[in-house]
Amino acid sequence: MQEVRTYIDAGQKLLEGRSVSGQHAAFLTYQAFWYVFQQLQSADTQQRTEFAKLALQSGQEAQRIAEELNDSRALWHTLDALGYIYHRQQKYHEAHKAQHYRLTLADQIKSREELFDLYYSLGWVHEAVCDYPSAARWFGQAWSIAQTMESPTLLLNCMIGRMYVWHRWNRWSEAQEAAQSIIQMVEQYQHNEQWQLDALQTLAIIAYRTGQQEEGDHYTRQYKRVLDQYCSQAESTSHLAYIYLAREDWARSAAAYQEKLQKSEPFPSPNILASFAELLVITGESTEVQEANCERAVAGAEQSGGRSSLAIALRARGRMHLEQHNWEAAEEDLKQSLRKCEELDLPWERGKTLYCLGLLYRRRTDVLYANEPDKRNADLGRAHFHFEQALGFFEALNAVRDAERAHLALAQDSQAPV
Repeated sequence: MQEVRTYIDAGQKLLEGRSVSGQHAAFLTYQAFWYVFQQLQSADTQQRTEFAKLALQSGQEAQRIAEELNDSRALWHTLDALGYIYHRQQKYHEAHKAQHYRLTLADQIKSREELFDLYYSLGWVHEAVCDYPSAARWFGQAWSIAQTMESPTLLLNCMIGRMYVWHRWNRWSEAQEAAQSIIQMVEQYQHNEQWQLDALQTLAIIAYRTGQQEEGDHYTRQYKRVLDQYCSQAESTSHLAYIYLAREDWARSAAAYQEKLQKSEPFPSPNILASFAELLVITGESTEVQEANCERAVAGAEQSGGRSSLAIALRARGRMHLEQHNWEAAEEDLKQSLRKCEELDLPWERGKTLYCLGLLYRRRTDVLYANEPDKRNADLGRAHFHFEQALGFFEALNAVRDAERAHLALAQDSQAPV
């Protein structure tokens, strides 16, 4: 990377004293990319913050110059850089805006490689803002271009993107199918096994969630075997966070998520913040720790534009209020979470939030309405309704353990399992 920095410095020095041109924007764009790569490689949180600031400054200055000169080629590359920078800083709205601005220039671009990069970037930025239908469509367009280029690597990138979209959209069957295709394609083209990691992890997670314990263990062993070839033992712990979560190994999952969070500071993804906050409620951390992390998760999701993360963060905070018997606050957060899940069409997350609302009404009945039969019956009816609704979503997905909890809650007269 030092050679790149030397090249950038030399180029900028040659441009000193010359009239501003597209070359000035180009070298500022190279500099912006250099700063963001330094941000990602640095182990120091303070340095990451500084590099992120410099990357954004360089990118925005390059955009200003390109726009003033009406230089569409320079602007195309600058917007590419800014989209990437915003994404890495978890500013999904800004990344989305940058890539769509870039799309307006697409009719001037003839290169298949550059059009592929645009469509591929649009896939990821729509995934980030949780517009899953659009994300799938853009990855599909990128796939179509990759096919004309006969590039297995580009095709694999598209398949991995689509797999993540299906998974985060709670379309587990489609995600499994995509993951299997990725593994087959890696084997067919004899690519490095590292290309299988995302697919193996996805297959393990879905297997555990659907009650296929042996299958989940099989994929987890494969995942660990490949992971161990490229990561040290210390580094691999955080990579297992999602698998621990799917196995409902709450303590190990919380520890792994905490490690992921620390490594990604000061720009952790809203998904990490939200899932970690919910894990802290589940594991019964102190009230102060729960409150601080829930508030950070909600704020982070709102600021980033990660709407599915906001649904999880609101549910986490609602569950925290539930445990503290703050009934009104709990109900408000859980209802907001449910509205987000409905808006995004996330059946599994919707089922989980419905289940939590069932818990809320069941427990409120026990605590507040033991001697008020009308209110008690009303809340028991609400609890039953929400548990039944949750069960419907869980059974449709074959989410075995979640369905078992919902069945048990419906069969019980009082306390339901968490």
